[in-house]
Amino acid sequence: MMPKLAYKHYMLGLLTVVAAFNYLDRVVLALLLEPIKQDFELSDSQLGFLSGFAFTLFYALAGIPIARWADRGNRNTIISVTTVLWSTMVAFCGLVGNFSQLLLARVGVAVGEAGCLPPAQSLIADHFDRAERPQAMAIYWMCYPIAVIIGYLGGGWLVTYFGWRMTFLVIGL
Repeated sequence: MMPKLAYKHYMLGLLTVVAAFNYLDRVVLALLLEPIKQDFELSDSQLGFLSGFAFTLFYALAGIPIARWADRGNRNTIISVTTVLWSTMVAFCGLVGNFSQLLLARVGVAVGEAGCLPPAQSLIADHFDRAERPQAMAIYWMCYPIAVIIGYLGGGWLVTYFGWRMTFLVIGL
């Protein structure tokens, strides 16, 4: 069995990586909007709806029941299940044939991603005492800068050489 100190740092590192992948999808989507727009002949309004309103609406709506589930259920399971859901849906974004399918896939991504951050923060609060928590949360919130760096460098490279569909498949997997 892993000692308590080692376990909580392992957990923090793992949660940070998972959260970075949570944000990675959104960062990379910004790079993919123009190729998607050209491929499906979409308007700017459709792109805005796809990347903004629809995602945010379902992310927020899914967050309420997922938060209630996190209060009563196993947060490790919730993070695992929702990570599988959003990863699968991100990969599915690369397989869609039209705007409606892409919109539904992005809704699935939003629902999955809603199950990551709140349960993870709750786990961190459970495992780190009051004095350690600010440092643990600072480390955890490095997830976004990590996602931006990986997303713009790796995502930019993937879309340049393999296209938007393969980029979604790779980051989903």
